[in-house]
Amino acid sequence: MQSEKNQDRLDYKTLLANAKQALKVEYQKSAALSSQLKAIKTQLEQVMAENKTLKESAYEDVVKHFEARTQAAEALALKTEVRQKFLEANGCKDDESFDALWDIIKNKIQIQDNEVRIVAQNGTPKFTLTGSMMTLRDFIQSLKQDPISRKFFLS
Repeated sequence: MQSEKNQDRLDYKTLLANAKQALKVEYQKSAALSSQLKAIKTQLEQVMAENKTLKESAYEDVVKHFEARTQAAEALALKTEVRQKFLEANGCKDDESFDALWDIIKNKIQIQDNEVRIVAQNGTPKFTLTGSMMTLRDFIQSLKQDPISRKFFLS
């Protein structure tokens, strides 16, 4: 009977040691999995941040592209409108003289709020002698009176 009790104790101790070893192995697996999960979460956060940055920069690039196209279209429309007004005001000598004149005056003409505005060098609107905002027609008439730009007109 004594030997059975000793055998039971040995079996119990062996079982306890094996259980402790199994728990230790499971704890190590759990810790490794927890560490892997933490690393994956960190990678996921980095990828999400990169995606957000890429989306924002791609969006900004698209916006910049369309803003540039819009500005180019507005500039072309403005140049065409100015050319038309010049032709109405006795015309330019030829297209080459208009292009030369355009290079001189293009910084004095802006489109703001879908309106053509004549501006001074500092960007403030120009006014006529009567106090109203200068129109494109007024501006062209003033160019005809200007000694430098007068040479671009036929009469």
